[in-house]
Amino acid sequence: MRTDLAEFWRIVEEASWVRTDPTGQYYLVRHPELGWRLYQRGIEAAFFLAEGKEALFLAPEFRVPLPEVA
Repeated sequence: MRTDLAEFWRIVEEASWVRTDPTGQYYLVRHPELGWRLYQRGIEAAFFLAEGKEALFLAPEFRVPLPEVA
């Protein structure tokens, strides 16, 4: 799902936990209201890839580090 970059950056700023892959393209965030989410940041938009346990499961495939305790 496509997410406006302004909305994406708001989610990242409000998140209690954020990690990215080495390129800065993939983001795993834990938002207080939205929970765990995995995004791919593009030039004009961000793309919501997964949420909840699925986001935690997929994050390592994109080289995004997981939290020590989820």
